[in-house]
Amino acid sequence: MRSRCQQQAVHALERTQQNSLLRLKPPPPMQRCLSTSQKRGSQEQSRTLIRPAEARYNEIGVQQVSSHLHAQLFPPSSQRKPSVPDPELVALSKDHLAKHDLLGKTSDNTQPVGFDLPELHGTTLDEHFWRLGKDSAEPYLTLARKYARASPPPKPRQWSRRSGWTKYSADGTSETVSVPNEEVLTFDTEVMWRETSFPAMACAVSATHWYAWISPWLLGESEDDKHLIPLGDPAKHKIIVGHNVAYDRARVEEEYSLSQSKSFFMDTMSLHVAANGMCSRQRPTWMKHRKARETHDRIAAEEETSELAGLLDSSQEMDQEEDLWVGRSSSNSLRDVAKFHCGITIDKTQREWFGELDREGIAGKLDELLDYCAADVDITHRVYKKVFPHFLETCPHPVSFAALRHLASEILPVNKGWEAYIANAEATYNKLSDGVHERLVDLTEQAVAHRNEAEMYNNDPWLRQLDWAGQEVRMTKGSKKAPPRPAARQKKPGMPNWYKGLFAQNDSAMALTVRTRVAPLLLRLTWDGHPLVWSDKFGWTFKVAVPDAQKYQDQAMTRCDMLEDDNLQLKDDFDHEYFKLPHKDGPTVRCTNPLAKGYLQFFEKGILSSEFAYAKEALQMNASCSYWISARDRITSQMVVYDNERAGASQEATGQGFILPQVIPMGTITRRAVENTWLTASNAKANRVGSELKSMVTAPHGYCFVGADVDSQELWIASLVGDASFKLHGGGALGFMTLEGTKAAGTDLHSRTASILGISRNDAKVFNYGRIYGAGLTFAQSLLRQFNPTLKGVDAQRIAEALYLNTKGKKRGARALRARKFWTGGTESLVFNKLEDFASQERPRTPVLGAGITEALMQRFISKKGDFMTSRINWAIQSSGVDYLHLLIVSMEYLTRRYNIGARLALTVHDEIRYLAKQEDKYRTAMALQVANIWTRAMFSQQMGIDDLPQSCAYFSAVDIDHVLRKEVDMDCVTPSHPDAIPHGESIDILQLLAKGEQAFLDPAVQSTEAPHPDRWTYEHRVPVMDSLHDANAVPYLRAQIASDTTEFNNIVKPFKPYSPSRSKLNKSSTLFKDSDVPAHSAQRRSTRTDALAPLRRVAQTNHRPHSHAPLLAENSLDWDDKENRAFGPPMDRVLQARGNTAVDVGLLKHRVGGLEGRELWKTVGAV
Repeated sequence: MRSRCQQQAVHALERTQQNSLLRLKPPPPMQRCLSTSQKRGSQEQSRTLIRPAEARYNEIGVQQVSSHLHAQLFPPSSQRKPSVPDPELVALSKDHLAKHDLLGKTSDNTQPVGFDLPELHGTTLDEHFWRLGKDSAEPYLTLARKYARASPPPKPRQWSRRSGWTKYSADGTSETVSVPNEEVLTFDTEVMWRETSFPAMACAVSATHWYAWISPWLLGESEDDKHLIPLGDPAKHKIIVGHNVAYDRARVEEEYSLSQSKSFFMDTMSLHVAANGMCSRQRPTWMKHRKARETHDRIAAEEETSELAGLLDSSQEMDQEEDLWVGRSSSNSLRDVAKFHCGITIDKTQREWFGELDREGIAGKLDELLDYCAADVDITHRVYKKVFPHFLETCPHPVSFAALRHLASEILPVNKGWEAYIANAEATYNKLSDGVHERLVDLTEQAVAHRNEAEMYNNDPWLRQLDWAGQEVRMTKGSKKAPPRPAARQKKPGMPNWYKGLFAQNDSAMALTVRTRVAPLLLRLTWDGHPLVWSDKFGWTFKVAVPDAQKYQDQAMTRCDMLEDDNLQLKDDFDHEYFKLPHKDGPTVRCTNPLAKGYLQFFEKGILSSEFAYAKEALQMNASCSYWISARDRITSQMVVYDNERAGASQEATGQGFILPQVIPMGTITRRAVENTWLTASNAKANRVGSELKSMVTAPHGYCFVGADVDSQELWIASLVGDASFKLHGGGALGFMTLEGTKAAGTDLHSRTASILGISRNDAKVFNYGRIYGAGLTFAQSLLRQFNPTLKGVDAQRIAEALYLNTKGKKRGARALRARKFWTGGTESLVFNKLEDFASQERPRTPVLGAGITEALMQRFISKKGDFMTSRINWAIQSSGVDYLHLLIVSMEYLTRRYNIGARLALTVHDEIRYLAKQEDKYRTAMALQVANIWTRAMFSQQMGIDDLPQSCAYFSAVDIDHVLRKEVDMDCVTPSHPDAIPHGESIDILQLLAKGEQAFLDPAVQSTEAPHPDRWTYEHRVPVMDSLHDANAVPYLRAQIASDTTEFNNIVKPFKPYSPSRSKLNKSSTLFKDSDVPAHSAQRRSTRTDALAPLRRVAQTNHRPHSHAPLLAENSLDWDDKENRAFGPPMDRVLQARGNTAVDVGLLKHRVGGLEGRELWKTVGAV
């Protein structure tokens, strides 16, 4: 290792060489003379990791990483020249920023940060991450590919009735084994979920053997049901394949440990979602098609009438013609995935036995249920063989594969405080719930006490709505001279009907909750001071005197015409107007419960209230219980395994337990992780019972949580897409506001939106993220009405239009520059145009790791060109955010292995990441996180075409070091169920971290026990995705996008010829046979060509197998190899010629759709 003096000399030499290359912005006196150069002799400097560095600024004044860091992140090489901003692009950027009053409004500059980064493994960050990803992915990737080609033996015909693992050979023999000694297994467990969370049985298969595990408890050998399944040495590299495998992982013994095992739990559900998943907007259509197919199959099997079958076939063909994407996707259950990929129909009726039978019943059907479990394993392996290669094709970068192992191995430590948390929350809930019930009962008794005061309740706006009839008491004749007596079997005689309705039987308890229809009336609820009124036609309304009604009409509240209601009291009331309570789903939806969760915001703002303090207390209690009511079942069903409570455990009662969150690593089409408790948990709120959930996850003694939130992750990615047009960070208005905007100056994105809309900055964030994800004007108007129910519809539209004109801009057409219309003049026009470019590609890919979109959203499978555009834009941003997380995770794995850091991934929540680290390694873990973040941000920048990185986003604003999980380290986490504050943790920024010196130092001299070897892998060079979007008219197109008015736009567009796609893009068009695509002499054949498509599609749809990955015979995806064509029907030449199409038409179809480049296309057609 070099001495410190040698290192200083090298650093000084590097700075001397760099100064000639760096353009340093001249600083005004006392403001920009920023440097971290220090006297090396002082004792203070012997403890710091800070290195001398000079501040750097780009051409528009945005501060970049220091000279010291820039040289390490973007090293010059003979193979690659560093990117330098084009002066013309810089000028355009300045013009664009000036138009939006942003130029020169940079924020206060910060001290330049300089320190030594670990060396890159390559000349570029792409090469660096390729090697890191490949090193992390192996040997798993090789094993997974090999297993995808394996053909396991058939299932055993007979099962041995032995507890533990039994190994079955192909020759029919079996033997008892302690664990399956295999590198790859397909694995499935079965649980008697009504009795226990622990497994009853499991089956597994490798390439050569079958295995079965039976719980000793199931066979009556043990009365303890807490048996976990051992899978062998946790230090051995192995792959465990399963469908929703996180459920099965929670039953594996080796996973309940502070040390991460080397097992890779590979989820076939995640692989399917990434390659063939569907968005939420597609699901109803897909469900409709599935139901139609099932109906067709059932009738076809039962009905002998050929006419009916033919009619069904014709109807189904028309549906498929309309929705090609339906055949490219399925829902996520094993049943549907197996049907889609393998054409296998699964009968899952036996699964119900695990919830219906007791231990003896299950043991009595053991052979049958093991057959069922083994069948699931066999089908899962078949699915894996189909979906894994498809996933690798969709997500080819090794980082995308390697990160999945860590996402599937998350762990949450807890102690006995977990049980106390559930007990306290339940007790507090019951206390508050009982309090609400008591108040409602008291209010009920007070109201019914007026049953004989007709004048009183008829004049009360709430009580008059109750049914006071039915108070008469039925009498029966007494015996002989005895007076009449009340008849038997009367429910609450003498009481009104509304009161009787609260009792199921005469002697039962009062059934009254806040969800009961009479509760709002008993609580005397008001909206803005006006009594609530129930209408069978309109739901809950509020009534206003006619002279005051105009106020609410001006606020665009929905007026109710009570002449449509059957209630005569309402129909005949001409002194009042009635208005519907607003609903989050729009003015056409009725409010059926004003005490529901969606109305808490109105209660907290005082709009929804009561005139009685007694009733207000009930409302507050109800609001406090809302979180626990919604999350209670999910929380109490968490499977907690304590060290000393497992069957056969010998540990002392430490009280240490673990929860393995059942994360689906890629649960949405954007490849975001999904989990229904921990990934959706809210932060602790002072008035919400049980909301301290996350803070109940406690680090064991000697450990702590180290983590950070990625600041404005997806907003920065979106802004970077816009900045890429100028090859300059902050070059676009959105990028500038993201990097340099401040709340104080009102120049950040959220402050600007808030000023346009007249709402709070916090509420403005919802608009901004919704817009970035592709939401349109309707969303903005609806959201405005939610934040401000008093806003008129016309005003909401006007304000929303002003926001979108200022941000997205105006869409204009200029075929001289673009085939489709594009956004111009807004702060975000550049961003949305580029996102639409991504979304409109034939095979859209994320700009950094090149991950592809699911087939269901590929443009060639979508009938209508603009359909699901919002989902595709959303995919481009969120899937890039997933790339960010994957890069971060793989970087951390490399750094923890390289520097012997005791840390493992505990939990990720989209843009949050938390590691469980040893106390002595907490600052080194924090430093590793900062390094990983710098690498990841730099990788994004370089892939976007910018060899630089802004200092404002290079580092986490703070790394949190804490003993519990919570959003902020200084949150007390005091709630009604947790009155005691939790001691605060530590939050540390980059300068404070560097000042820790040796405690945070990533020493290159450390001898790693599991050293990574990224340099052994050969880098496979790839062309950046952004390069594929390059256009010859880039500068004029950029000028047009930033044009501020129609005149400027027309002057820019005027000199250019009409736009025509390049020959290289001919086969990428989403529409077949555009006029511009064919020579003039072929135009007359347009109608013939259109006719030629019909038989093509019919053959494709009639013969297509959804589970086949052969290309669908549709636009742009025809494969003209006869061998492939036989999968769909007769060779296409014969099909087309049989229908009267000429040879020229066949040639046009085959080459226009088949993918030959332009020159070969027309040469072939000409020859024909």
